Amino acid sequence: MALLRRMNVKSSRKAFLCPRLSPRLIDQGTSLKREARLSYLAPTSSSPQGKGPLQAYNDMVGEQRIEWNGKQLQVVAQLQQVFDQVLDFSSRPEAYRRVTYKFVDFAIKKEEVVTPPKGLYLYGGVGTGKTFLMDLFYAQAPSSWKKRRVHFNQFMLEVHERLHRLRKEGHRGDPLATVTEDLYQQAWLHCFDEFQVTDIADAMVLKRLFSGLLQRGSVMISTSNRPPEDLYLNGLQRDLFLPFIELLKERNRVHHIDSPTDYRLVHRAYGLATDTLFVHSWRLTGLVEGEAAPALAVPNAGEEMEEDEARFGFKEALKSATKGQAMTPVEIPLPQQGRRVHVPRVGLSTRTALFTFQELCEQPLGAADYIALSQSLPTLFLADVPVMTLVDVNKLRRFITLVDCLYEARTQLVLLTDAPVSELFDAAAYSESAQDEVFAFGRTVSRLMEMQGADYREHHQTALSKNDGATLLGRALGGRDGGWSGPGPEELFGFYNLDGRNRWDSAAKVRAFLEDLAEVTLQRRDVVSDALVTRMMGSRLTASARGMEEFMTEGDGRAKLEAALREGCHGQADGS
Repeated sequence: MALLRRMNVKSSRKAFLCPRLSPRLIDQGTSLKREARLSYLAPTSSSPQGKGPLQAYNDMVGEQRIEWNGKQLQVVAQLQQVFDQVLDFSSRPEAYRRVTYKFVDFAIKKEEVVTPPKGLYLYGGVGTGKTFLMDLFYAQAPSSWKKRRVHFNQFMLEVHERLHRLRKEGHRGDPLATVTEDLYQQAWLHCFDEFQVTDIADAMVLKRLFSGLLQRGSVMISTSNRPPEDLYLNGLQRDLFLPFIELLKERNRVHHIDSPTDYRLVHRAYGLATDTLFVHSWRLTGLVEGEAAPALAVPNAGEEMEEDEARFGFKEALKSATKGQAMTPVEIPLPQQGRRVHVPRVGLSTRTALFTFQELCEQPLGAADYIALSQSLPTLFLADVPVMTLVDVNKLRRFITLVDCLYEARTQLVLLTDAPVSELFDAAAYSESAQDEVFAFGRTVSRLMEMQGADYREHHQTALSKNDGATLLGRALGGRDGGWSGPGPEELFGFYNLDGRNRWDSAAKVRAFLEDLAEVTLQRRDVVSDALVTRMMGSRLTASARGMEEFMTEGDGRAKLEAALREGCHGQADGS
C-alpha cells in the first residue's frame, strides 16, 4: 500500500486497465534501443536524471504516456531498490571493499575484494515490458556512472573479437583477464538485453568473465526469456556451465514478470500500428531468376490468387525501395574479423538489399554477419522463407538471430514467406531439447508484429534520411553560390563505398551517384547513359573525396555534368 501511495495510484485499480489506448502511449513492451527511442525515457523537469525509475514511471503514468500495470510496478520497485543501493555504492565505494588473505606459493598474499550491490535478472514472456523497464533504469542512471546498455549477443561477440585480436597479436598472459579489465574500465554498470546462451564458446568463458567483472565492482541488469536455471539447457558440456548459473543467482535478484499481455500485439489491436509491407506472407518463386510477375488482370483462383498478389506486391515494393535502380553485388567488411560478408544484390542509392532465405539462413553465417548487415543496410528484403521444424533447427536459430539484429538496428524488413509469420515454426515435433528455440521464436513473432507498426516505421524513416544518396547529395550541394554544404565530402564519397574500399572502382557506384544527381537536379533518374558512366570513371569525380568535392564545386565540371544529364533527358523525350 505504501508503494502504491508513492505512485499516487489507487489500490483498487486493476493490474492492466486498457479500455482504449491513447495514441500518445509508449509501447511498454517495446525495447527502446537506439538513442532516438531512449529519448522517450529521457529525464524531464518533473523527473530529472538520478531520481530513479520509480518516480520516472510514476511521472509517465501521470502524463498518460504509458498505462499503469501492476506486474510492471513490482519490477520498478525492485529496480528502485537496486538504484538506491548502487547510488550509495557509487558515492562511498570504500564501504563495499574488504581485504582477504590467501596462502599462495608458501606465502601470504593480501587481496582486496569489492562486493558491489546485487543487480537484477528479469525474465518473462515476450512483449511484457522487460526491456522497456531496463531502459527506464538506464535512462535514470546519472551520467557520472560509467554505464553501458548492449544486446547480449553483441556483447559476447565483442568479447570473442577482443580475445581473437589479443591472441593474434601474441599477447602474453591471460587474454580473458585483459579483456575483463578493459570491459570494466569501459563501464561498471552493464545493462544486458536478451540474455541467452546457446553457443558453447560463450558458455565456456562466462563464469570467469563475470567473476572478474563482479570482483572489480560491476553491477548488471539483465532481461531474458528464460530463468537462470534454463540457460544453455541441454547444451554441450553443460556441467561446466552450471557454476555460472550459481554465480548469476548469487549476485542478482531474480524476478519473473508473469504478465500475460504482449504489449506489441495490444498496440496493434488498438490501432497504434498501421499495416505496411514490413512482413508479407506467401512464397515468391522465380524472383531471383528474374521471372516476370503474373498479370493480376487474369488471376488464378483461390490460393494461387494470393500468391500472385504477394509476388506482385513484393516486387513492386522492392522496385519502390530501390527507386528502380539495378542491383549489384557488394562485399561488406567485418574489420574486427578480417573478412567480408557477401551481399548478392543491393541498390546503392538507398542501400536496399535483396536476399533469399537460403542465402542468409542456410549458410554458415552468425550474429557478426547479421550485425554488419543491419548496420549497413536500412532496408532488407528476404524471399522464400519456409515453414521450419526442429529438423531445421540451425536454419531456425539463424533466422531468429537475424530478426534480433535487424530489430536492434531498426532495419525495415520485408518478408515473403510460405505461411503467416506466426506459423513459420511448426513445433508439432516439440521436444524438451528445443525449449530455447520455442521461447526464442515466440519473441521473433512478437518482434515481427511490432516491425509492422507505426512507431517502428517512424524510427526507420529517421534512418532512411541518413541512407538515401539523393537526400545526402541534395544537402551537400545546397550551399550558396554552388558551394559545399551539409554532409562533408568524405561522408558523401563514403556513402557509395558500401564495400569499405574507399574508392569508386565500379560502374555501379558511379551510376548510383549520377542517378542521384539527376534526381536532385532534374527530379528523374532514368537519364544516365552507359557512355556517361564510362566517361566519368576516369575523372577527378571518382578518384577521392577531395577530387569529388573539387569536381563539384570548382570550375565548370558540375555544370558540364548536369548539362550531360539534361541532354540524356532531352534524348529520351525526343525518342518517346
